[in-house]
Amino acid sequence: MFKIEDIMSENFSGYPEETQEFMKKYNEKLRENLKDELIKGISDKMLKDLDKSKDNFISTLAQILNNGWKGFDKMATQALLNMYLEGKNEEEFFKLIEKVNNEV
Repeated sequence: MFKIEDIMSENFSGYPEETQEFMKKYNEKLRENLKDELIKGISDKMLKDLDKSKDNFISTLAQILNNGWKGFDKMATQALLNMYLEGKNEEEFFKLIEKVNNEV
């Protein structure tokens, strides 16, 4: 058995090789799904803003361009999860975990 915290922190070294391989694959699938959901959420919000008001869309885009947007690929899994949980509820999170479990 392993701790979910070790997957989030990518701390695999204390586990047998077979378990490490599973944990790495799980982490990879979790990251892929988190990034996909975050991108979808951000793009949906921006498109809704565009429909509502061109100024809101331009403001959001300007924030990204002026302040930068840290690439999701460079973010730790825990940071991706924290961003995901800011905009999602418990049910959506469990659906994401089920999806990852099915992919692994």
